[in-house]
Amino acid sequence: MQLYPGAPTETRPNYLPKLALKPWVKPPPEDLMLTNARVVQPATGTILEKHTIIVKNGSIASVVSDEVQKSRKDKDKDNEEIRTVDLNGAYVCPGLIDCHVHVTAVPGVKNMNEYTQLPEQDINLRTAYVLKEMLLRGFTTVRDTGGASKRIALAIEEGLIPGPRLIQCGKALSQTGGHGDSAPALSGGPSTDCCSGHASGLSRVADGVPQVLKAVREELKAGADFIKIMVGGGVASETDAIETVQYTADEIRAITTTCRQMGGKMTTAHAYTVDAIRHAMTNGVTGIEHGNLIDKATAKLMASNGIYLTPTLSCYGIMVRPPFEDFLPPDGKVKNAQVMAQGLEALRIAHEAGVTICYGSDLLTSMHALQTEEFSVRAGVLPSNAVLKHATTNAAQMLGKSSLIGTISRGAYADLLVLNANPVEDVTVLDRPEEHLLVVMKQGRVFSSLIEGLKVDL
Repeated sequence: MQLYPGAPTETRPNYLPKLALKPWVKPPPEDLMLTNARVVQPATGTILEKHTIIVKNGSIASVVSDEVQKSRKDKDKDNEEIRTVDLNGAYVCPGLIDCHVHVTAVPGVKNMNEYTQLPEQDINLRTAYVLKEMLLRGFTTVRDTGGASKRIALAIEEGLIPGPRLIQCGKALSQTGGHGDSAPALSGGPSTDCCSGHASGLSRVADGVPQVLKAVREELKAGADFIKIMVGGGVASETDAIETVQYTADEIRAITTTCRQMGGKMTTAHAYTVDAIRHAMTNGVTGIEHGNLIDKATAKLMASNGIYLTPTLSCYGIMVRPPFEDFLPPDGKVKNAQVMAQGLEALRIAHEAGVTICYGSDLLTSMHALQTEEFSVRAGVLPSNAVLKHATTNAAQMLGKSSLIGTISRGAYADLLVLNANPVEDVTVLDRPEEHLLVVMKQGRVFSSLIEGLKVDL
């Protein structure tokens, strides 16, 4: 029916997709057959030479040798129409996983004090930039340890904004005067959440069992995938020494018990010292962030109890060199030097004890651009194949997604990086994506490509 003169009686076909309820949701990516690939297997530190990867509906349908695939060709009618791309011997690595990021700690400010003054909308818009850049560096999954929300994760999942798959904890939990409390240190002053009550702050303050129960339940209700607790002092916080141990045993047990009861959610703890790490473990925490001051006995205890460790080593050097030499206040620089001095030794101790170690960058503001530097730092003390596992196999295990990410195997998501160099032999090639990263594919969709035949699909 025509409602007014000249109006069309039907919607033009090319407009129909944009009239959907959520027009940004794209159809599944194109199926692909990638041949003549060197397939990186991080779990074993091996390379599958001359292999074919078939990608269907965003997942890996098969990984077989080129020879086997050719023998199947005449019988395999289902794959006849799939577009084939010859990778000419390039290396195909699983998408990288960064287990300690803060995607809402955005660029555009000189330090975290300036960050607290940013309007929430500015943070949200800049977060979209941070996420896209992480994906283009090859990180197809990230675990945000304070600041991000389920709303951001869903926006990425639906394709509203490009970015890595986002695992998030909402806001980290801190006691008053703990690592996540950035309110002014005034006697009798008002109690406020991290970042002066900032709606997009990285953490929130909760004291006593009733408050921490309410806080953890609120974060889980809002869709947190795990919970993070500040259990020791930190570099960037002004009122707590590194040696402090934070939260009581009752408070931590209230949090970890609630996480187990509400869907078996993981609880991880910010902790540098032996005392803080053992306090967290004893009361049910299953992950440790940083751990720079760990000793051999504690590392062995972590390994025997299946406690994950996510060190973040490159950030300490980055925060004190140009152009970030004024990022930390004077007392923060002292604490930074304290934890940096033993960070590499802690990594070696944990590795030798058999702790499952994951990759973490923990960068803020414009430092995000140096996210891959962690590979080079760790490679200074550990073999390349071990460091690669940190950002693939181990990280996927901690996230409970070993069959879906961190692996190139049948049924896994097609999170694939195409490289012109072998990361098993030299993991630092991942720290130079501008030289070595040819393709970034997340769940079968190509987000960047320098290879003919693989077109970007944004």
